[in-house]
Amino acid sequence: MIRSLDSLRAFLAVAQYTSFAKAAAQLNLSGSSVSRHVAELEKELGVILLTRSTRKVALTEAGKTLFERASQIVASLDELGGNLKEISGHISGSVSISAPWWFSAEFLPTALAELHQKYPELKIHLDGEDNILDPHEGQYDIYLRFGRLNDSGLVAKVITEDKYWLVAAPSYIKKNGIPKEPQALLTHQIFAFRFKKPHTSWFFKQGKKQFRVSLQHAWLRTNNPVTIYHSTLLGEGIALLPALSVGNDLHQGRLIRLLSEYQITPNRLDNHLYLIYSKDKVRIKKIKCVIDFLANKLNDPSEGYINT
Repeated sequence: MIRSLDSLRAFLAVAQYTSFAKAAAQLNLSGSSVSRHVAELEKELGVILLTRSTRKVALTEAGKTLFERASQIVASLDELGGNLKEISGHISGSVSISAPWWFSAEFLPTALAELHQKYPELKIHLDGEDNILDPHEGQYDIYLRFGRLNDSGLVAKVITEDKYWLVAAPSYIKKNGIPKEPQALLTHQIFAFRFKKPHTSWFFKQGKKQFRVSLQHAWLRTNNPVTIYHSTLLGEGIALLPALSVGNDLHQGRLIRLLSEYQITPNRLDNHLYLIYSKDKVRIKKIKCVIDFLANKLNDPSEGYINT
């Protein structure tokens, strides 16, 4: 018999993240507390649920069975609790969000502050991710992501289109001049963003005309957008950055927008910002409240969160 829901939640978190440390951070507990909860659950059930090593945590067959069944049960309990609190007019509990690091730092603080004022009993767990996590793994309640998912099993609500602007610092322009056309970039110092699939070209569109500029001559390639951003501010080259992240720099004169007559993207993919969540999650009132709030707030031109 399972006597403690806290122990069950601890096990589910460890199974989900395959890490005691990550589970502890998500649950706002110490690692030793999570380990104790899991050990107590294994003792109560009389089975080993997890195999532990210095490098990873894995589920046993019993652990897999419990994870599949208990995940649904706990989700149903959360939904029930949320609905009961809705009847009493209270929205409380925790909601976890995963978002691109720069977006979470630049645009979410003000929105989340207003969310807290509206729902003071609600707790938000926000992780800014340098690596793109797969929303299908369900580690978070809500994901903010750029680009459409292939799997239609998840709900993807469009927030806005992520525009890209070509920028350089005034010091770079003073020293190297302004490129007058896309192909002129081949003689300039540029930065290339490298992720799971490196950006190998920039794509330019003007009316019906389309151009592609190779990034093979980029002097710096990195998977860290912070490095590109600061290197651009230092006047070390030209970068293609999300308009959302450089609007203030343009307004303050720290950066200059180049070739603004062109629509420029680092790929041919969908560059819209999406709120992504599962159909099961949205039935939980607290999660639905956060989804609706963020969808309205981030897409409101009068607020200035998205439109720069």
